[in-house]
Amino acid sequence: MRTALLAALLAVLPAWSRQTQGAIPPAQEKTAPPKPGEQTPPKPVSLSPVLPVDAPNPAAMAEAPGKKPGGAPVGDSYIIGPEDVLGVRVWENVSFNGTYGVLPDGTISIPLLGAIRAAGLTPLQLEDAINEAALKYLNVAHTAVQVEAVKSKMIYFDGDGIAQPGAMPYMLPLHLFEAISARGGFKDFADKNHIRVRRDGQVIVTVKYNDLIKGKHPEKDVLLRPNDHVIVK
Repeated sequence: MRTALLAALLAVLPAWSRQTQGAIPPAQEKTAPPKPGEQTPPKPVSLSPVLPVDAPNPAAMAEAPGKKPGGAPVGDSYIIGPEDVLGVRVWENVSFNGTYGVLPDGTISIPLLGAIRAAGLTPLQLEDAINEAALKYLNVAHTAVQVEAVKSKMIYFDGDGIAQPGAMPYMLPLHLFEAISARGGFKDFADKNHIRVRRDGQVIVTVKYNDLIKGKHPEKDVLLRPNDHVIVK
């Protein structure tokens, strides 16, 4: 019995040895260090171009027509008037670009394009007018107009009682209380009980400052118009 078991075991051992040797990974070949003076062969370089993922598009990065950073804080409904200062940019031809003052006749003068009416238009309407004029020289035109300075519309603050007397550009709709705050309020000796607003040569309202800050008589916190005079003695 023992002889039979020993014979069977001896028959299986050679096959098991060969299977085990096949499972062992071969040892990695070691490269001998280069001898002094011997150059190491360069590694192969791939000639395929490697493109970055989501590479920025220069056209997409460029400022889009119509974007107007900076300038006077006026809204799209602002009506341009004489003496206003405008920045004009035509993307397709820089020779039209520049800063132009609106002349007394209401026009701006752009090289090659000549006189273009600006007064009475919004910035967006003027952009369309410049685009139309530029098409005489260009296949397509994209213009941006920015109001750099408002000089055609002013509110005036008269009297020694206001902190900052003088003219203030009228860029956005402004109520009396907002306008006084924008000028720094009053001086210590100001007569705050007799604030007057004069329009077209006539006083249209007289109000007490305490009523304004308490919300009394809201109808007296009038919406100011260009050329109005706020009087504080």
